[in-house]
Amino acid sequence: KNRCIGKFMRRDDTSKRRVLVLTSTFPRWSGDREPRFVYDLCVHLLTSFHVHVLAPHTPGALENEVMDGIAVHRFRYFPTHRQRLAYEGGILEKIKKKPLVLLQVPFFLVAQTLHVRRLLREISFDVIHAHWIIPQGLCAVVAQMDRHVKIPIVCTSHGGDLFGLRGHFFDALRRWIVHRCAAVTVVSRAMAEKLRQTGVRTPCHVYPMGTDLRTLFTPEPGVPRRKATILFVGRLVEKKGVRYLIEAFGHVLQQTPHAELWIVGSGPEEASLKRLAASVAPTRFLAAALFTAAPDAFESCPGGITFFGAAPHETLPAFYRRATVTAVPSVVARSGDQEGLGLVLVEAMGCGCPVIVSDLPAIRDIIQHGHTGLLTPPGKVDAIAENICHLFGTKRLRKALAFNGRKMAIESFDWSSISAAYIEALITTVGTRPKGSQEV
Repeated sequence: KNRCIGKFMRRDDTSKRRVLVLTSTFPRWSGDREPRFVYDLCVHLLTSFHVHVLAPHTPGALENEVMDGIAVHRFRYFPTHRQRLAYEGGILEKIKKKPLVLLQVPFFLVAQTLHVRRLLREISFDVIHAHWIIPQGLCAVVAQMDRHVKIPIVCTSHGGDLFGLRGHFFDALRRWIVHRCAAVTVVSRAMAEKLRQTGVRTPCHVYPMGTDLRTLFTPEPGVPRRKATILFVGRLVEKKGVRYLIEAFGHVLQQTPHAELWIVGSGPEEASLKRLAASVAPTRFLAAALFTAAPDAFESCPGGITFFGAAPHETLPAFYRRATVTAVPSVVARSGDQEGLGLVLVEAMGCGCPVIVSDLPAIRDIIQHGHTGLLTPPGKVDAIAENICHLFGTKRLRKALAFNGRKMAIESFDWSSISAAYIEALITTVGTRPKGSQEV
């Protein structure tokens, strides 16, 4: 693998420039169930760039490999089997659940910074794309502090680094980082406003993450939808608000005894949510692969609550195409963290599934109440249950939301347009100067 990536790094193609992507969320291996939006964007960047990714190492992952044309470098920040900070729920959730993990943060920052410095010495990059202002943007800036000629940085915030890190110290740190970047992008208008409130003066562009709405997340007219099935897809963390959905399901059962709730995902809240579910309705635990292998076999299954665990990205359409409604009951976590955008909504809309969503600032970029979905006050169990029952009983509204939702999703969130915006932003940042001459 090291020899293979070495050849990849030395390949000379003057028609493409070279981008270094920094991220803490990236597939650890083929078929990994980690969120893949950074990976998907990198795949689309390949049309215009040689793409290198620097991500945290984890047990079972290779330090260096080529994934679908992307050169992936993974940095170790702690003894291999003690690395606990990244993946499976995110850094902030890991720290919240196990405060001792916070001790790994300094090692993480130092290791990532040193690896950025090493890659910049070994490879001629034209631009750095740092996903998350903290920690990736911070590491990119610090790694270049003693360089006379600096590589321009485009920094993208996804929400947790903006909403979840509160206080004057983090506001000042974000300003310090962003003011040293050539450009900054955020995934929703609410985040752009939040950055402005903290005093950031660097130009900020709103470019959401995208998804495949042309070939993957699409309707399948021949597949019948179930009559009373609520679907949740996502990480089982506090800000997703799954506990409120489970409580609301108890109210739904009073009006629709045959209703069922499907929960697809895993995370640090999983054990407590399973206990809560068992107190509300009959609960079972099945592997997502059993459903995706033979979804028709579930037609005769009883109602109640089913936990399917995490599912591979490419299998999610099977759930969206059969659910009656997809619910995204997000809330503002106690830490202040909240949704930066919510691609699950877009995926469901792409598959023609009506959506019920919490009324949060970032969500309003996607949902117009009564037109592309139904908005409900965050954490309000009665309101969630009322909207679910309303959709169950109103076929015309379900059809209207499905049609309008898919139309809006394709127009605004398909990778064909989203990737073009990021490519333009990166190329504009690089400019037309010769390699290595860009001053920041």
